[in-house]
Amino acid sequence: MWEGPMTVPGMKIRNGCLVVMAGKMYMRDLQKSFVYNPKESTWETDEVLNSMEWENVCVVDDVLYFYDYFGKELRAYDPEHKCWGVVKGLDDFLAEMRRVGCFWPVTVSYTCKLVLFFRKQESTGEICCAKISLDRHKGGQIWGKVDQRCHLALLAGHFILTKSLDVVLDSTTHSFL
Repeated sequence: MWEGPMTVPGMKIRNGCLVVMAGKMYMRDLQKSFVYNPKESTWETDEVLNSMEWENVCVVDDVLYFYDYFGKELRAYDPEHKCWGVVKGLDDFLAEMRRVGCFWPVTVSYTCKLVLFFRKQESTGEICCAKISLDRHKGGQIWGKVDQRCHLALLAGHFILTKSLDVVLDSTTHSFL
């Protein structure tokens, strides 16, 4: 439950750099990451979270995920243990992404899975995606498995994904399909 007004420490939030995990808001501006605790109306910084330049993130099961464009890996931040990790088990898929020159990757949360949207450089702005299951193994290591992947474009043309939104439906909501 969000209570009272929120005082913001003069920042400009980057695109795709605002999420909620475990009842706290996590955000990043151009230099730092901030965590807002609404129950205590307090701001703090997290040096471990700050160690990566994360953007275009999503949250699945209270873990933050983003595609590290420079490291060419899917990364995970666990706020409970305050640590970054690399999602294992995706080597072949990520190698294929590098081979075809994928760019502008965006992670999205969808039905407790992660969907990675990306553009293929060899195409004319086509947006493709992969749906990835996530599993936490003993010791906290997170493994991913590509469940579904589109080889053809979802969208053709020059589109840019700026922000996805999670939609929560209650049990009284009826299906649109």
